[in-house]
Amino acid sequence: MKIMQMAFMIVAVFFFFVLVGLFFIGIKFKDVESSAAQLHRDQAISSLSVIADMPELNYDSSESFTLDEDKLRVMSSNFSGVYDDFWPVASISVHKLWPVASKQIKCPGSPDCNYYELYNNEQNNSKTYSTYVSICRKIKKDGFVYDNCGIGKLVVGVKIRDG
Repeated sequence: MKIMQMAFMIVAVFFFFVLVGLFFIGIKFKDVESSAAQLHRDQAISSLSVIADMPELNYDSSESFTLDEDKLRVMSSNFSGVYDDFWPVASISVHKLWPVASKQIKCPGSPDCNYYELYNNEQNNSKTYSTYVSICRKIKKDGFVYDNCGIGKLVVGVKIRDG
């Protein structure tokens, strides 16, 4: 009888430690899932600075978060098909915020345009992140060449990971 009681007690203790172990594993996996989501969010936000500082878009290599308006105009004119494998994101667009416009006009359709869509792979399951940038171009006026800059917003869409 004592052997049977001891066997039941060993089985009960074993099940207790299994349940405690499963509880701690569940807590750790929940923590890993939130850490993965935070890492994905941080990676998307860091891609904003990487894209803004790319030589394909940057105005002056010594300045950070400064986009060249002439390069934006060229890249937004149905040029994105060539760069499908180049962009690590789902979509890239730039909105001119200053000078203020009454309505949004897509470039390169008009000289007064204020919206550049550089890349869009038409993903439905994406989330956008944005940052403010300077949008500059060289202008020649009265025999002088100077930088004409405005304020813009770089918007990057990243695919939301399933799971």
